[in-house]
Amino acid sequence: MKISSYVTLGAALILLAGCGSALQDGVPSAAAQSSWIKAEAKSSDLLYVTDMGTNDVYVYSYPQGSLVGTLSGFDSPVRDCSDRSGNVYVTNTTAETILEYPHGGTKPIKTFSDKGFLPVDCSVDPTTGTLAVTNYGPSGSNTGSVALYTNGKAKAKFYNASGVQAYLFCAYDDSGNLYVNGLLDRSYDYVFIELPKGASKFETITLNETFGTPGGVAWDGTYVAVGDGTTIYDFAIKGTKGTKVRTITLGDAVNVEQFTIKGSTLIAPDGPNGANHDVGFWNYPAGGDPTKTIGSGLLENPSSATVSKAP
Repeated sequence: MKISSYVTLGAALILLAGCGSALQDGVPSAAAQSSWIKAEAKSSDLLYVTDMGTNDVYVYSYPQGSLVGTLSGFDSPVRDCSDRSGNVYVTNTTAETILEYPHGGTKPIKTFSDKGFLPVDCSVDPTTGTLAVTNYGPSGSNTGSVALYTNGKAKAKFYNASGVQAYLFCAYDDSGNLYVNGLLDRSYDYVFIELPKGASKFETITLNETFGTPGGVAWDGTYVAVGDGTTIYDFAIKGTKGTKVRTITLGDAVNVEQFTIKGSTLIAPDGPNGANHDVGFWNYPAGGDPTKTIGSGLLENPSSATVSKAP
């Protein structure tokens, strides 16, 4: 099964690579000085939403959904993720860096170098704190990688799986196993792979479902959730097989790429390609219509959301 949207993704990232950079070597530009967060918000859980249309990251109270801050000065913030300490990581794609922010902070506390790649998605291992980043290759073959930043190091060790060209979305489970979806070289067929905890090589996981569009990957505490447009499939992973246990349909959504799951709530931006340009909250795993939406009229191209727990 060929994934036509891969061509769109690749073209978009190549265009990003050719744009002028608002950051140099991961150092925030003057625009970052306009970042702000309400002081009282820092003691509460926060929802961080990246917006490739405005090059900003919008910060909302969670679960209330009120705007409490904006982080500025990015160069195509494609995705974000958070760790157990509440730190938030933003893939600053065109600048080939990942920026780490403390919970409720307006300035990055660390810059992770991803030189030679366009960082796409990220996830943090809850057992070790290792930061995983999926990469798109900006040159020649466009072959990407998965970068692992261990022990707080700003430079990564890069991993590849046999035959895989594009590495798209990723998520750790509670045991430190890393799940990644991507596309195979030449054929552009969908592939789902796992880097088991402590392993040095990826293994292919066979899922009993076909996919039309590569979507986000998330861990819900029991199952691995994998997106396909406005549909989310939950899989029980055993060995090298993934068995579908349920299907969640996100009503009143047009184009969901990435999503995050917090208990009984699924939060997802509905941003690119003529979508609603907002962020929806859905009951999980029930799905159906969203219980509420936020960001309409402000967000231009929201592409990722993560919840940062208050320390």
